[in-house]
Amino acid sequence: MCFHRRSGVVMETHTQDLIREAEAAALVGLAPKSLANMRSRGGGPPYIRLSRTAIRYSRRALTDWLKERTVHPGGAA
Repeated sequence: MCFHRRSGVVMETHTQDLIREAEAAALVGLAPKSLANMRSRGGGPPYIRLSRTAIRYSRRALTDWLKERTVHPGGAA
């Protein structure tokens, strides 16, 4: 288990829940380069930087990020 901080919020992540960028991109339907571009602009789903080049994503965080972007036609929340 590890803890990481993003936007002032501490998130708990189980290490077996972590996936590499390519798998994360496939899970959310984007190209890996799109996730990299989002990270460089300070956006996109929460991620964990293990080293300068090693980026991991939590499956749960990706699922939550997708849920936050769900649009309900007609303005229903």
